[in-house]
Amino acid sequence: MDCSSKKNQYYTEEEAMEALVRSHIRYNNPANNYYLCSECIQFHLTSREPMHPMLKRTEIIERIRKEQQSQDWSQRLRRK
Repeated sequence: MDCSSKKNQYYTEEEAMEALVRSHIRYNNPANNYYLCSECIQFHLTSREPMHPMLKRTEIIERIRKEQQSQDWSQRLRRK
């Protein structure tokens, strides 16, 4: 089902959580949380506060840092 918000849709909360982490790995201004849309009954990411508590867990912070570093090195190697 399409949503008038035109945002990406995630069918499960687990998919939304993974997308939230990936947004922190990939973007300078990442999403802070996700919500269940009353229109399409799917999850969407949002930049509004509050930040999801999962993003404050040490293992998630470490995962984001490592994957950002890996992407940085991949980009550097492609430039040469």
